[in-house]
Amino acid sequence: MAKDQNGNNTGIVFSHWDSEERLSTAAGEAASWRLGYDDGSPHPGFMHVRWGPREGAPEHRHKSWTANIVIKGSLKIGDTWYEAGAVALIEPNIWYGPLEAGAEGAELIEIHATIAGLEPIWRNLSDPVVQSVMAWDAKTGKGNWR
Repeated sequence: MAKDQNGNNTGIVFSHWDSEERLSTAAGEAASWRLGYDDGSPHPGFMHVRWGPREGAPEHRHKSWTANIVIKGSLKIGDTWYEAGAVALIEPNIWYGPLEAGAEGAELIEIHATIAGLEPIWRNLSDPVVQSVMAWDAKTGKGNWR
């Protein structure tokens, strides 16, 4: 946490999604944050996700409640297009996708009830994008669900 001039915890930390470490995979790039202290108990987390034109993620699910909020561009989930301002609330373990950014790309905030819930569980492990993401995580150990 941030400290004031006397070394006291202010309880507030400011950052910017462009100044945080961006995790970059074949399924887009994102910065992630954990809410709460890293004390071993479950805490919510969220990501700022950015996709270029027509980029996206294959069908997957998460272990916890998820909210996808489109903040820029358009995003196709399954067969339906959503514009900026759209909010998708997704129950745990519900398959959804594929996700595809529109012609101008897309940005979204993805909120998860738990940090462990950020981990994507892919439906098709042989999908080339999934293979690339899994190889990236094995190589870097930077899966943002840790």
